[in-house]
Amino acid sequence: MSHLKVSYLKGHVLALLALALPTLAAAQSYSLVVNGQVAPAQAIVVKGQTYVPLSALQLLGIPSSLKGTTLTLGTGTPPATTPGGANQRTALEGCIGETLFNGVWRLTVRKVERIGAEAGHGPGWGVTIELRNGTATKTNLQDTGLEAIELVGADGNTFFFQERAAEEPLIYNTVTQAGGITYQLKFHVQDYRAPASSVPAAAKLVITLNPQKMTAGYLKEGHVAYTTPAPSFRVRLNCSR
Repeated sequence: MSHLKVSYLKGHVLALLALALPTLAAAQSYSLVVNGQVAPAQAIVVKGQTYVPLSALQLLGIPSSLKGTTLTLGTGTPPATTPGGANQRTALEGCIGETLFNGVWRLTVRKVERIGAEAGHGPGWGVTIELRNGTATKTNLQDTGLEAIELVGADGNTFFFQERAAEEPLIYNTVTQAGGITYQLKFHVQDYRAPASSVPAAAKLVITLNPQKMTAGYLKEGHVAYTTPAPSFRVRLNCSR
């Protein structure tokens, strides 16, 4: 194709996906499912290349802009990369079952399940995580710049999280080199009378880590250092790997 066509069916812009599909005749179409939801538009195959509407990429949270004859996807800034092994991503956003590594911590969300009312707060969600030390020395979340642990619901609101004192077994637990801890984080709605059916679905777990708040001493002497400028974890809880 000599230039980018910016119209498709109902005005959708098409983005090329490098899918391993057989060469099919022009105008072959497919129903499109995005994050488990059926999209209103379809994917099509033209001369063996598969195209999806730009609106589908927007549902996946991929920003886009069109200037002249150039369509730009993403923010325009290359993502920070971090080392990792099998089943790990270079980005710090992933799904349930994926291991994310920021140079210090390997985080994997293992399970998400409903929990009942507790300590004067309503029902909510329990998120079981596995946190492993990827450095050459022992350390803990508090010393590595932990700022917040949040669970965002499908309605965009944040669930109530236990006070730090209640989460000491996770936050202040010193993990040895190559060691790990499995822990259930508990998040609730504020109204203790709320029925479980009214609790929004859990959408995203966010663990915010600030390199500028790492504890002085051996942490700033080079023994522990993040390998990405944005080491926080964001795990989507509506997908799994």
